[in-house]
Amino acid sequence: MMKLPRRGDPPRQTLEFMCVSCCSLRKVACGGMLLAVLSWFCSTLLLSVSGGKLPEAEVQIEVLHRPFLCHRKSKYGDILLVHHEGYLENGTMFHSSRIHGDKQAVWFTLGIKEVIKGWDKGLQDMCSGEKRKLVIPPALAYGKDGKGLPH
Repeated sequence: MMKLPRRGDPPRQTLEFMCVSCCSLRKVACGGMLLAVLSWFCSTLLLSVSGGKLPEAEVQIEVLHRPFLCHRKSKYGDILLVHHEGYLENGTMFHSSRIHGDKQAVWFTLGIKEVIKGWDKGLQDMCSGEKRKLVIPPALAYGKDGKGLPH
């Protein structure tokens, strides 16, 4: 039987553990009490394993297409024009700039909080014409309840 760390135990650097909530971008049919207990358990385990600090959420970046020549990469303060599609973990599309609204690409300034944090982080160092797939954790998107999620 695995012994769970207790408060005050020295952190163990060899243990890797990842908790995944069943409520990531939207509220779905989850048992509220079970979710609260799982969240507490995961937070407690991560806190004790990491020495009291929760790991910072990371954006996963996959380059789908990169142009042959890249004369300049995007940086904070640049104005970007992007088409985008947003999907939930279950594959359901919740927004597309090509389908919803005025069907136009979106202009924004990188790094000044005009968009979700995941975009500000995930679109840095990008070449003009490059295509990326970003997997953005709730903490860097709309939160576990999906507040502000576009429709």
